[in-house]
Amino acid sequence: AKLEPEIKIKDLRNDEQEIIGNEVQIATLNKLKSLEKEKEKTEIGETKPGINLQGYCNNETCLASKAKLPVWVNIGFDSITFISNKTNFCCPDCKKETVNLIVKATFYNSEHSICASGDPIPVIDNNYQCTYPIKSGLSYELKANKIKQHATNLENLRERSENAMNSIEIKNLITELQKYEITVVKPPNLKGNERLLEKIQIDYSGDFNQVFDIGRFTILCDNSTKLQTAVAVMKKAEQFNLIVSEDKDFFDKQSKTHHRFHNIKLYVPKHDVYIEMQATLKNFTTLEGYTVIENPKLSHLFYELIRVWKPNISSIQEQELKQASDKTLTNINDIICEWIDEKDIKKISDRYKSHSEIRILKPPQLKGLNEEQIKNGKDISLQLIKFVYDQLCKFNPTKIKGKAIYVILFDYFKKYIMGESNPASCADVISILKEARKQELEEDIAMSQALETYIPLQANNYPYSDSNDGKKVKTYDCQQYMMEFLEKKSEQEKKVVVLQGKSGSGKSLFCRHLEETLWEAYTNGSITSIPEIMDIVRENLSFVFILDGFDEIFDNYSKDNNERYFYDRFNLNEWNANFIVTCRSHVLSEEDIKQVLFGLDVKHNLISTMPIVHLWPFSKEQMHGYIDKFVKMNKKNKMNEYLSWTVQQYEETLQKYPNLYKMVEEPFLLRLILTVLPDLLKRHQIGAKISRAQVYEAFNEKWIDIHVKNISNKLSELRIQINPQKIKSTFQIYCENLGFKIQTDLG
Repeated sequence: AKLEPEIKIKDLRNDEQEIIGNEVQIATLNKLKSLEKEKEKTEIGETKPGINLQGYCNNETCLASKAKLPVWVNIGFDSITFISNKTNFCCPDCKKETVNLIVKATFYNSEHSICASGDPIPVIDNNYQCTYPIKSGLSYELKANKIKQHATNLENLRERSENAMNSIEIKNLITELQKYEITVVKPPNLKGNERLLEKIQIDYSGDFNQVFDIGRFTILCDNSTKLQTAVAVMKKAEQFNLIVSEDKDFFDKQSKTHHRFHNIKLYVPKHDVYIEMQATLKNFTTLEGYTVIENPKLSHLFYELIRVWKPNISSIQEQELKQASDKTLTNINDIICEWIDEKDIKKISDRYKSHSEIRILKPPQLKGLNEEQIKNGKDISLQLIKFVYDQLCKFNPTKIKGKAIYVILFDYFKKYIMGESNPASCADVISILKEARKQELEEDIAMSQALETYIPLQANNYPYSDSNDGKKVKTYDCQQYMMEFLEKKSEQEKKVVVLQGKSGSGKSLFCRHLEETLWEAYTNGSITSIPEIMDIVRENLSFVFILDGFDEIFDNYSKDNNERYFYDRFNLNEWNANFIVTCRSHVLSEEDIKQVLFGLDVKHNLISTMPIVHLWPFSKEQMHGYIDKFVKMNKKNKMNEYLSWTVQQYEETLQKYPNLYKMVEEPFLLRLILTVLPDLLKRHQIGAKISRAQVYEAFNEKWIDIHVKNISNKLSELRIQINPQKIKSTFQIYCENLGFKIQTDLG
């Protein structure tokens, strides 16, 4: 019983032969294949690499058996012996060993042999798809192995591959492909031995005969129709004395790495070697010189790093990083090969921000390591981290795909290298600090309201005295001075400025307003307490430290006889920062500040000049501006019951109390006086001398009344009745006790 392959409908060889001459007729080929698919619907199962047997199930309860439909049984790469009508196989439909009438055997993508009883020699073939009829009652022996090279050593394989690539058979095939304006790229050189040996060892456990891409041809097509033409031409390779031995379509079905291509292995009999032909679209290739993808080496270099990486089994962190790396690679290839919709790629790319805009932070894992140490070390994870960081710093995409790839890589960097809760860029640090400031202001309502009424302060290089009263003295805008001071370039490594003013002159509020201005001026527009992260932050960002109320900690700090000065104790020398120090007038001298801040050691080289700025009292214009803002804020926030009071009313009332009018030159007292002025008017006759103590007392009483009212309202909501006067008395005692305790704690 001589075995011969039957005509294969699935190959459509005759049809393709006629169609191949005209690319436009590819549509006809598709229709023929569609008809073929309709026919395949009458079969159960599908063919897979290796041995595939087709037969009939005899299980009466099986749907395939009832419909008398043939089923495919996948054996895979194996060696089997059976008698067609006596050996039972598992049915893919009912999952029972009830397939015992085999009528056909198909070998797919394998080197195989088949022999029937009575045949003197087996049929041996390596065509990618061969089908043989099976006759009832005969015994058959089938073998199928994965395709392998037949070289004796690596050099022999290289020699065979090079000869085959330059053979007349391959050249004729390439010429045929080029007739259809299909680009065929031959590598300039075969892969080097060092790279090959590494790949053979890692990927194939040292078996060089499993390597097929020593010399791979890349077939580049303008569109999917051209790709179908290229595949059809290559499948007719027998006319060029070549054999199609393996056909893997990863264009419509995703490969492991999500590269999109159609891979065909051609056997060159003359040289007994397999050559790989990889067909794809020009839009999807990353081949240098032919690609339209920005930074085409990125995905391949990323793949090469994670391909050889065997993470430490005992390290959960390494295992997670490896899994995330694999996932990131497929995500990048999804963009390159358009496995995801164009609109979705655009959405991803819209999140792109360049390194120059956000400034990527150097990963703490790389701290203290130079490039040579990382490159020559055995820690692949460090090489991977360095690679990703470098790519993010150097890659500046301009196209949609390039930007989307950058975003995917940055997301991976932020989540798995830096840590999701840690900043990955200077922009992240800025965002964290801004959010912290926003939250602080939301919780500090009094400060928020004070900022609403802020009036720019005037200053001078010497303190204000009563002798200056009424004189026209030239002052300068304090904030403008500070901004110019901070922007001014200096030979000094660090710059320090001291701001002095009387208690209540507005130093703290000025600092808050300056902070707000600096944030607004920050060009990016846009906390984690992990030491490694803070080191990275210090290296990449410049700061302005505002030490407000420095005189309040001076006595305690100097009393402790600290071995290290303030500047060293808090490691301020490690920060790229300038300093603004505020203190009350006449409390600390310039030498006091220098001594406690830095000591007298000149090693810091930053205190040769330390300007001192003195705040001056409010002028009449500033007072008017403040009162105007206060009235507007009062109406907006309904701070008290005197919403009808106007700016003119406040100013006229102040003029009736000369000593109050003198007090309102200080911003802090001005706010207190305006808050209680209507109440003071009720208590004191016009022209009466009202002391600071009386102002404080009135403000304190009003503050208590407001809070007592709030407490009473809350209790009423809970239907709890209590005497308001009793609440006030209890609350007042509580506040006094709290005040004494705070004073005691402060020493």
